[in-house]
Amino acid sequence: MEPDQATATGWLDDAERHLEAATKIAELDRSGAYVLAYDAARKSVAAALLMSGHRVLSRPGSRQALAQYAKSIAIQVDEPALNRFDRLRRNRNRSEYGSRTFGQAEVAETIDTARAIRVACASLV
Repeated sequence: MEPDQATATGWLDDAERHLEAATKIAELDRSGAYVLAYDAARKSVAAALLMSGHRVLSRPGSRQALAQYAKSIAIQVDEPALNRFDRLRRNRNRSEYGSRTFGQAEVAETIDTARAIRVACASLV
C-alpha cells in the first residue's frame, strides 16, 4: 500500500479537534474527555502508520498492533509518550466495558500525553 498523505493529515486534524474538545469538557465529563484524548492519540498513531504504507484493519487485536507500532516509533521520533499509548488503550477499554473512572489529574495528564503523541506522529506525516 502506498502512503496516503491526505488521509493521514485528515486524521491528524481530527486528533487536534478531539484534543480541543477534550480540554473543554474535562471538568464536565472526565470519561468523555479521556475517550476523546485516547482517540486523538489513536488517530495520530494510525496516521503515522498510514505514512509507512500500512493501515490497521478493523478486526480483533488491531488496536494492540497499533500500540506495538507506537512503541516501535517512540525512539525514532524521541517521544516517550508513545510508550504510554497502550496504557491509554487499556484504560479506555476498562472504562467502556467495566467500571473504570478517571480523576481530573489523570484526564489532564492523558490529554497532555495524547498531545505529545500527536506532535510526534505529525513529524512522520
